[in-house]
Amino acid sequence: MHTTINKILFILFFLNAALLARDINIDSIVKDSIKSNKHVFVFLHRTDCGYCESMLSFTLDDDAVKELIKNDFTYVHININDDDFVTYKEFKGSGHDFAKHIGYNFYPSSIFIDNKNEIIYAIPGYQEEDKFLKILYYINSGAYKTVKYKNYKYNR
Repeated sequence: MHTTINKILFILFFLNAALLARDINIDSIVKDSIKSNKHVFVFLHRTDCGYCESMLSFTLDDDAVKELIKNDFTYVHININDDDFVTYKEFKGSGHDFAKHIGYNFYPSSIFIDNKNEIIYAIPGYQEEDKFLKILYYINSGAYKTVKYKNYKYNR
């Protein structure tokens, strides 16, 4: 009887984990974003990271940042501690392995992907609201095609 209960609990544990895991197909997300003429913004973070939590609580929760992301980007968050399955081009695996695969296993990291499914800009680390707004405008305006970020001027 005891081993039957343990087996049931074991199965329930893995079913619960499987139900919570997401299938994040960045290739499909990019295809859908083309229809709305949006760039894809992938936010890589982890649960036990103070800078990640600050970016989520302050920068990404700032009204101007939220508005710009909502209107002009397709937002994808990947918590590398979750059991999500990520697909991007030839890569298929965990969020943690995805971050390593693209070379951004520093958290938090903000990755921007264009409608050709190419990473066009990425910035590791915590970003304050004003700087992050400038990054969002830089990507959204298409300035990244002709101007280096450090030379980009924008009027808010």
